[in-house]
Amino acid sequence: MAQYADIIEIVAPSEATSGNLVDITVRIKNTYSGVISIMVGGALEYGVSPWPGIDVPENWVNVDGGAVHSFSGSFVMPDARVTIHAYSYWYGADGYWHFDDEMTKTINLSALTPQVSEFKIADFYKV
Repeated sequence: MAQYADIIEIVAPSEATSGNLVDITVRIKNTYSGVISIMVGGALEYGVSPWPGIDVPENWVNVDGGAVHSFSGSFVMPDARVTIHAYSYWYGADGYWHFDDEMTKTINLSALTPQVSEFKIADFYKV
């Protein structure tokens, strides 16, 4: 359990198709009694090194005591299963961000299913 910035959930699909944009949400609770600044970070673990990050446009915010904040982000699904690594931080009176909690969630690569987008019958017998 975290000291001040408890990650309570990663909301993401269980599978995605390679090349598609995958939206995720990391929900973090301020367990402190007052307002603190909370930041989220994240990376994707799969067969490349270093792991690419997750695009979270607004990655920190001031959160009221006991409140939960949802951080939204996205990434492009690679051609492999990925594990999301989410991290939380809180901003201290010393002027530094302090690592606090982490959570993971795996997204499997979905199988491609052929789609029939257009079906035409050719007229071979014209009179």
